[in-house]
Amino acid sequence: MCFTSCKRKYTIEGDKVFYEYWNEGSGQNRRLLEMADSKTFQPIEFDCDCDFKFGKDRNHLYIDGKPINNIDPYSFTFIGNYVFRDKDSAYFFGFYNNLNECSIKGINPDRLKLIKYPWSKADNILIYGNDTILLQDINDFIPIDKYWGKTKKHVINENKIINQADPKSFEVINSYSGKDSKHTYEFGKIKK
Repeated sequence: MCFTSCKRKYTIEGDKVFYEYWNEGSGQNRRLLEMADSKTFQPIEFDCDCDFKFGKDRNHLYIDGKPINNIDPYSFTFIGNYVFRDKDSAYFFGFYNNLNECSIKGINPDRLKLIKYPWSKADNILIYGNDTILLQDINDFIPIDKYWGKTKKHVINENKIINQADPKSFEVINSYSGKDSKHTYEFGKIKK
């Protein structure tokens, strides 16, 4: 069990930066951040609902001790709903397999608008997490839940438009299936 001694934090000792964290299997751990510049390193805080420990130096942004590639640490800021941005790009850190693969590609971060977690939009691009869908009727989009949304013409499951689905009669069954007045759909296709 972890008490007050099990904090996650960055520490600077001389010319070295360390990330300290708790692991259920091995207890309290400490890892040297080999790429970190101790002279410019500083922990950073955001008023967000995420459970990350951020840090930055003159060259990198760090999340939970991991250097994140191609993010400008000086302009990196929190937008909301696990969405962050820097001067060039936007990033979604709500669910991921690799922290270095969280950029939202093909959008202008100045045009990004939050809808409801995990949905957002930029111009006529609907964004689910960091996946994008071109959607001509994007201003009609309303989220149904975390996995489903719809416009007057389309039903959307995560990052897929369900082409045959009828938005007027559509009902969610679970995260990957739904039904309308004619069909049941699973994983974006009509269930046989």
